[in-house]
Amino acid sequence: MQISETILLIVIALITGISALFCIISLATPRWSLTQGLYCDNCSQPASGLAIVAFILLIVALVIICLFIARILPNSVRALGVIVLFLGVIFTLSAFASYFKDWSGYSYKLMVVSNFFCVVATVMAGFWLGGSYAASVARTN
Repeated sequence: MQISETILLIVIALITGISALFCIISLATPRWSLTQGLYCDNCSQPASGLAIVAFILLIVALVIICLFIARILPNSVRALGVIVLFLGVIFTLSAFASYFKDWSGYSYKLMVVSNFFCVVATVMAGFWLGGSYAASVARTN
């Protein structure tokens, strides 16, 4: 069964767009914890900056993916979209990890580290799987 590269990129763009939507809603709403939001006097300042950078990276990744759908970017820079998405994942994870850093114990921090390594392993497995199924993806519409 062949999967169209354009269809696959559209699905990736939709998922990235949904992620960016949730990110902007998260930035705009006041309930990061039960009592306070992201922008308060005694909140973690790095968390707000990391969350904003994560949102910007998600938007940049969405633009890059849309440029690939429109065939504007050459195939030689295909990894650019994955790299920007991966950076967005790291900044998203860092934002919520730094927000709760003062209220959490070492078990929470170990789970955050576990999440990071899980994402890295998933991306590497995706590259491996993509390389092994490269013949199944059609380069035409």
